[in-house]
Amino acid sequence: NVSHELRTPLTHIKGYLELLTTEALGPLSEDQKKALQISQRAAGRLESLIDNLIVFSLAARGEMSLKLGPVNLNKVARDVIQYSRSKAADRNVVLNVDIPPDLPLVQADEQKISWVILQLMDNAIKFTPAGGQVTLSIFPETSELVIVSVADTGIGIPEHRRDEIFEPFHQLDGSSTRRYS
Repeated sequence: NVSHELRTPLTHIKGYLELLTTEALGPLSEDQKKALQISQRAAGRLESLIDNLIVFSLAARGEMSLKLGPVNLNKVARDVIQYSRSKAADRNVVLNVDIPPDLPLVQADEQKISWVILQLMDNAIKFTPAGGQVTLSIFPETSELVIVSVADTGIGIPEHRRDEIFEPFHQLDGSSTRRYS
């Protein structure tokens, strides 16, 4: 119900934004086009937040299921990097990939592992200043274990506060004047 109640109005918003940006409802000035592009990005961000909230609520209730199957992590990485490019470009952050081309298939839930890697990349980009770098690395540790790593040149987390990363909806800087949203 929550998913439906949140997504239905957002679908209408996105649909009308698309009609406006394609000028199906009439011509636009350059300023109007820029405003609509910002609105479309905000709607996309809202859709992502809703999706994340739903995934989190399922996991918190113990209702998340995994659909295990063979997953090509090279493809997952390409998709995540492609999706992350515009945010990185907007923030002037360089994306790097360090993955051997012969990486074996892994047993995983492709949708969920993609979501996790995307969340890590999104967070790394958010907390990396302009001119910084974010690197996605995937490499075999053993014949049955693959390591996925996201590293960045951002602000980092003090060692004594690292346990806090597992607290839901928590940010180290919780003040009203915090630098990052």
